[in-house]
Amino acid sequence: MISDKWILLVLEDGAFHSESVYYAINLAKRIDCSISVLMLAANAECDPEGLNREQGIVKKILNAIRAEKVNVQAKIRYGDKASEFLKHLADNPSFAVTVWGGGEEFAAERNIKKGKNWFAKIKVNIRCPVVRPTAKDKSKTKHKQKEL
Repeated sequence: MISDKWILLVLEDGAFHSESVYYAINLAKRIDCSISVLMLAANAECDPEGLNREQGIVKKILNAIRAEKVNVQAKIRYGDKASEFLKHLADNPSFAVTVWGGGEEFAAERNIKKGKNWFAKIKVNIRCPVVRPTAKDKSKTKHKQKEL
């Protein structure tokens, strides 16, 4: 059964943090909702090797989520990350929460001032809570990421 509520799990450039994936899975089970995985990446034409890597990572994450019996969908968007993210939100307005699985310091004030992180600039446009889970024990995180 597909839920009316969704968790948006945001990843970028073929990288992800396993604690974000597991957080999204556990939260989806707790609040009875589905997960939408969004991989944002630079233009695919410039890096065909990256395209294969990103698709492989999304496939592994989808398999891990499905193994936990959580409904999931995924989309990879290429181009300007801020623009593609906002387009995705416009196409899918029913997100209960956004789980950040991309870069480490998306919300740091210094990144907003220096203009380094695209997400820090647009997070005020997001109408749902944004969380960035962190691992309490780094050794467990490395082990979990290898499993995915």
